[in-house]
Amino acid sequence: MAQATLDSFNPDAVVDALLPLLGLTATAESRAQTIVHLKIAAEHARKLLSVPLDDSDEPAPVFKA
Repeated sequence: MAQATLDSFNPDAVVDALLPLLGLTATAESRAQTIVHLKIAAEHARKLLSVPLDDSDEPAPVFKA
């Protein structure tokens, strides 16, 4: 099985696979909104994963703007 990447992410396929797995049904409107939210989450993941991190990088102990 090929490994999925963010570039190959298909929110329609995720919804199609998870609805029956979870025993759920969705109206056309709720399915469309779920897909919108999955696309937003994928975009957030793309941005986070684009930041180069080194093994020595540590999170800041306190956030300061």
